[in-house]
Amino acid sequence: MKTTNCIALSVAMVLVAACGHEEPPKTAYQAAPPTPPAEALSATTPMVGSTSADAPREGPRVGNAEAQPVTPMTDGQILEMTHVANLGEIEKAKLALSKTTNPRLRSVAQMVVQDHSQADDKAMVLGKKWNLERGPSAASESLEADEQHAAQTLRGVEAGRDFDADYIAMQVREHQALLDSLDQKLVVGATNPDLKAYLVQVRAAVASHLRLERDLQGNLQP
Repeated sequence: MKTTNCIALSVAMVLVAACGHEEPPKTAYQAAPPTPPAEALSATTPMVGSTSADAPREGPRVGNAEAQPVTPMTDGQILEMTHVANLGEIEKAKLALSKTTNPRLRSVAQMVVQDHSQADDKAMVLGKKWNLERGPSAASESLEADEQHAAQTLRGVEAGRDFDADYIAMQVREHQALLDSLDQKLVVGATNPDLKAYLVQVRAAVASHLRLERDLQGNLQP
Protein backbone atom coordinates (compact mmCIF):
# COMPACT_ATOMS: atom_id res chain seq x y z
CA MET A 1 0.00 0.00 0.00
CA LYS A 2 1.39 3.34 -0.98
CA THR A 3 1.93 5.69 1.92
CA THR A 4 0.76 9.24 1.52
CA ASN A 5 2.58 12.26 2.78
CA CYS A 6 1.32 13.91 5.93
CA ILE A 7 -0.54 17.15 5.57
CA ALA A 8 -0.74 19.60 8.19
CA LEU A 9 -3.37 21.38 9.48
CA SER A 10 -3.75 21.19 8.39
CA VAL A 11 -6.48 25.27 9.44
CA ALA A 12 -8.66 23.89 8.84
CA MET A 13 -12.20 23.70 7.31
CA VAL A 14 -15.30 22.34 7.48
CA LEU A 15 -15.46 24.15 5.98
CA VAL A 16 -22.02 17.62 -0.87
CA ALA A 17 -23.69 17.76 -3.63
CA ALA A 18 -24.96 14.21 -4.15
CA CYS A 19 -23.19 12.10 -6.74
CA GLY A 20 -25.23 10.02 -9.16
CA HIS A 21 -28.15 8.37 -7.44
CA GLU A 22 -26.69 8.56 -3.92
CA GLU A 23 -28.70 10.35 -1.28
CA PRO A 24 -26.88 13.40 0.21
CA PRO A 25 -25.57 12.53 3.69
CA LYS A 26 -26.42 14.47 6.80
CA THR A 27 -23.79 17.15 7.26
CA ALA A 28 -21.49 17.38 10.23
CA TYR A 29 -23.02 20.75 11.06
CA GLN A 30 -26.38 19.03 11.44
CA ALA A 31 -25.03 15.92 13.22
CA ALA A 32 -22.38 17.40 15.53
CA PRO A 33 -23.23 17.60 19.27
CA PRO A 34 -23.13 20.97 21.09
CA THR A 35 -19.60 22.34 21.23
CA PRO A 36 -18.11 23.79 24.43
CA PRO A 37 -17.22 27.50 24.35
CA ALA A 38 -13.87 28.48 22.94
CA GLU A 39 -12.54 29.27 26.41
CA ALA A 40 -12.97 25.60 27.36
CA LEU A 41 -10.92 24.31 24.44
CA SER A 42 -7.54 23.01 25.45
CA ALA A 43 -4.49 24.98 24.45
CA THR A 44 -2.06 22.29 25.57
CA THR A 45 -3.02 19.24 23.50
CA PRO A 46 0.06 17.84 21.69
CA MET A 47 -0.01 18.37 17.96
CA VAL A 48 -0.51 15.28 15.79
CA GLY A 49 0.23 15.19 12.07
CA SER A 50 0.92 18.90 11.96
CA THR A 51 2.26 20.78 8.96
CA SER A 52 5.72 22.19 8.67
CA ALA A 53 4.23 25.52 9.76
CA ASP A 54 2.80 24.13 12.99
CA ALA A 55 6.13 23.59 14.75
CA PRO A 56 7.05 26.55 16.98
CA ARG A 57 9.43 28.82 15.11
CA GLU A 58 12.28 30.37 17.03
CA GLY A 59 14.10 33.48 16.01
CA PRO A 60 17.90 33.60 15.98
CA ARG A 61 19.61 33.55 19.35
CA VAL A 62 22.30 36.06 20.20
CA GLY A 63 24.63 34.89 22.94
CA ASN A 64 22.44 33.70 25.79
CA ALA A 65 19.45 35.80 24.79
CA GLU A 66 16.12 34.02 24.56
CA ALA A 67 14.44 33.64 21.17
CA GLN A 68 11.71 36.15 20.35
CA PRO A 69 8.14 34.81 20.67
CA VAL A 70 6.20 33.96 17.54
CA THR A 71 3.91 36.77 16.40
CA PRO A 72 0.25 35.68 16.71
CA MET A 73 -1.82 35.55 13.54
CA THR A 74 -4.25 38.38 12.87
CA ASP A 75 -7.94 37.67 12.33
CA GLY A 76 -7.39 38.19 8.59
CA GLN A 77 -4.57 35.65 8.58
CA ILE A 78 -6.76 33.18 10.49
CA LEU A 79 -9.45 33.60 7.83
CA GLU A 80 -6.86 32.89 5.13
CA MET A 81 -5.73 29.79 7.00
CA THR A 82 -9.27 28.42 7.10
CA HIS A 83 -9.77 29.29 3.42
CA VAL A 84 -6.67 27.36 2.38
CA ALA A 85 -7.69 24.37 4.49
CA ASN A 86 -11.22 24.39 3.08
CA LEU A 87 -10.08 24.49 -0.54
CA GLY A 88 -7.57 21.69 0.05
CA GLU A 89 -10.17 19.45 1.69
CA ILE A 90 -12.68 20.09 -1.10
CA GLU A 91 -10.15 19.33 -3.84
CA LYS A 92 -9.07 16.01 -2.32
CA ALA A 93 -12.64 14.93 -1.56
CA LYS A 94 -13.70 15.60 -5.15
CA LEU A 95 -10.72 13.56 -6.30
CA ALA A 96 -11.89 10.71 -4.05
CA LEU A 97 -15.39 10.91 -5.52
CA SER A 98 -13.91 10.56 -8.99
CA LYS A 99 -11.90 7.44 -8.06
CA THR A 100 -13.61 5.41 -5.35
CA THR A 101 -16.56 3.05 -5.63
CA ASN A 102 -16.69 2.38 -1.88
CA PRO A 103 -20.13 3.66 -0.78
CA ARG A 104 -19.03 4.60 2.75
CA LEU A 105 -15.98 6.47 1.52
CA ARG A 106 -18.11 8.28 -1.05
CA SER A 107 -20.51 9.32 1.70
CA VAL A 108 -17.66 10.71 3.80
CA ALA A 109 -16.15 12.53 0.80
CA GLN A 110 -19.53 14.06 -0.02
CA MET A 111 -19.87 15.32 3.54
CA VAL A 112 -16.37 16.83 3.39
CA VAL A 113 -17.20 18.71 0.18
CA GLN A 114 -20.51 19.98 1.53
CA ASP A 115 -19.29 21.01 4.99
CA HIS A 116 -16.08 22.67 3.86
CA SER A 117 -17.94 24.51 1.09
CA GLN A 118 -20.46 25.80 3.63
CA ALA A 119 -17.67 26.78 6.00
CA ASP A 120 -15.83 28.72 3.31
CA ASP A 121 -19.01 30.57 2.31
CA LYS A 122 -19.68 31.50 5.94
CA ALA A 123 -16.13 32.75 6.35
CA MET A 124 -16.52 35.02 3.31
CA VAL A 125 -19.74 36.51 4.73
CA LEU A 126 -18.09 37.01 8.10
CA GLY A 127 -15.08 38.71 6.52
CA LYS A 128 -17.27 41.15 4.60
CA LYS A 129 -19.40 41.92 7.66
CA TRP A 130 -16.40 42.89 9.77
CA ASN A 131 -14.16 44.12 6.95
CA LEU A 132 -11.61 41.40 7.68
CA GLU A 133 -9.28 41.08 4.72
CA ARG A 134 -7.61 37.71 4.32
CA GLY A 135 -3.84 37.86 4.46
CA PRO A 136 -1.08 35.27 4.02
CA SER A 137 1.13 34.01 6.82
CA ALA A 138 4.00 31.54 7.04
CA ALA A 139 1.50 28.96 8.34
CA SER A 140 -1.02 29.42 5.50
CA GLU A 141 1.69 29.36 2.84
CA SER A 142 3.15 26.17 4.29
CA LEU A 143 -0.32 24.61 4.47
CA GLU A 144 -1.06 25.54 0.87
CA ALA A 145 2.14 23.87 -0.31
CA ASP A 146 1.31 20.77 1.74
CA GLU A 147 -2.23 20.61 0.34
CA GLN A 148 -0.95 20.85 -3.24
CA HIS A 149 1.57 18.09 -2.59
CA ALA A 150 -1.10 15.88 -1.01
CA ALA A 151 -3.46 16.29 -3.95
CA GLN A 152 -0.67 15.50 -6.38
CA THR A 153 0.22 12.39 -4.39
CA LEU A 154 -3.37 11.12 -4.50
CA ARG A 155 -3.60 11.72 -8.24
CA GLY A 156 -0.72 9.28 -8.67
CA VAL A 157 -2.48 6.45 -6.79
CA GLU A 158 -4.53 4.09 -8.92
CA ALA A 159 -8.22 3.76 -8.12
CA GLY A 160 -9.01 0.82 -5.91
CA ARG A 161 -8.32 -0.37 -2.39
CA ASP A 162 -4.90 1.33 -2.21
CA PHE A 163 -6.37 4.69 -3.12
CA ASP A 164 -9.22 4.31 -0.63
CA ALA A 165 -6.83 3.43 2.20
CA ASP A 166 -4.37 6.20 1.31
CA TYR A 167 -7.09 8.85 1.07
CA ILE A 168 -8.75 7.99 4.36
CA ALA A 169 -5.38 7.74 6.16
CA MET A 170 -4.50 11.19 4.85
CA GLN A 171 -7.85 12.57 6.01
CA VAL A 172 -7.39 11.18 9.51
CA ARG A 173 -3.98 12.84 9.81
CA GLU A 174 -5.14 16.15 8.34
CA HIS A 175 -8.31 16.45 10.38
CA GLN A 176 -6.45 15.59 13.58
CA ALA A 177 -3.88 18.26 12.74
CA LEU A 178 -6.64 20.74 11.94
CA LEU A 179 -8.42 19.97 15.20
CA ASP A 180 -5.20 20.53 17.13
CA SER A 181 -4.55 23.79 15.29
CA LEU A 182 -8.04 25.05 16.04
CA ASP A 183 -7.61 24.25 19.74
CA GLN A 184 -4.08 25.56 20.13
CA LYS A 185 -3.92 28.50 17.73
CA LEU A 186 -6.96 29.60 15.80
CA VAL A 187 -9.82 29.67 18.32
CA VAL A 188 -7.70 31.08 21.12
CA GLY A 189 -5.97 33.53 18.75
CA ALA A 190 -9.09 35.03 17.18
CA THR A 191 -10.06 38.43 18.61
CA ASN A 192 -13.30 39.04 16.71
CA PRO A 193 -16.18 37.38 18.65
CA ASP A 194 -18.01 36.29 15.48
CA LEU A 195 -14.82 34.76 14.07
CA LYS A 196 -14.22 32.91 17.33
CA ALA A 197 -17.79 31.55 17.31
CA TYR A 198 -17.38 30.50 13.67
CA LEU A 199 -14.18 28.62 14.47
CA VAL A 200 -15.87 26.78 17.35
CA GLN A 201 -18.59 25.71 14.91
CA VAL A 202 -15.96 24.57 12.43
CA ARG A 203 -14.26 22.58 15.17
CA ALA A 204 -17.45 20.60 15.80
CA ALA A 205 -17.69 19.62 12.13
CA VAL A 206 -14.00 18.68 11.93
CA ALA A 207 -14.37 16.46 15.01
CA SER A 208 -17.39 14.78 13.41
CA HIS A 209 -15.43 14.14 10.20
CA LEU A 210 -12.55 12.68 12.16
CA ARG A 211 -14.77 10.21 14.03
CA LEU A 212 -16.30 8.94 10.78
CA GLU A 213 -12.92 8.68 9.07
CA ARG A 214 -11.30 6.74 11.91
CA ASP A 215 -14.17 4.28 11.90
CA LEU A 216 -13.92 3.84 8.13
CA GLN A 217 -10.13 3.53 8.27
CA GLY A 218 -10.44 0.47 10.51
CA ASN A 219 -12.68 -1.21 7.95
CA LEU A 220 -10.31 -0.48 5.06
CA GLN A 221 -7.23 -1.99 6.67
CA PRO A 222 -6.28 -5.47 5.39
